[in-house]
Amino acid sequence: MRRLLLILMLAFGASAAHAQDGGDPVELITSIYKTYTADNNQPGLPEVYSRHLQALIDADAKNTPEGYVGKIDWDVFIDGNAWEISNLKVALVSRSVTRAQVRARFDNFKKPREMTFDLVREKGDWRIDDIRSTQKGGRWTMSKILTGAPDAFPDEKK
Repeated sequence: MRRLLLILMLAFGASAAHAQDGGDPVELITSIYKTYTADNNQPGLPEVYSRHLQALIDADAKNTPEGYVGKIDWDVFIDGNAWEISNLKVALVSRSVTRAQVRARFDNFKKPREMTFDLVREKGDWRIDDIRSTQKGGRWTMSKILTGAPDAFPDEKK
C-alpha cells in the first residue's frame, strides 16, 4: 500500500509540503530533499515537473490498469521505496537562462546515491524535465522508462 501511495504522489505531484523556490534550481531540488529528511510521511513538493515530463507521467497513469503501479514503482527522488537520507549534497552542474542541471548526492540507508536533474524554465519557475540515477550499476533515466526506450536502464543485462 505504501508503494502505491508513493506512486500516486509521483504521478500527481501531491504532497503535504507546499514550500518551493521556483526561482533557483538548486533550491528547488534542495527543498524536495528536505521533505525526506524531515519527519514527513508524504515527502515531495507539488507541481515540480515540466509540462513534458508531467505529460509522460500522466500518459503512464492513464495506460496503467487500475490497481497497478505503472512503469515506475519506486520513488525517483530517493531511488527506492524507503528512505533514511543522510549526507545530502546538492550542487549546480550547469545553468543557462532556460535550462539547468543539478546533481544530488546522498546516502540512503548508508548506501551512496547520485541523482541528476535536468530542469527547464516554464512560466518563470524551474521545473524538473528529467531525472537520472547516475549511480554506477543502477543507472536509469525517467523519461526513457516512461517512453519504453530500450536504453532506459543501461546497466541492465540483456
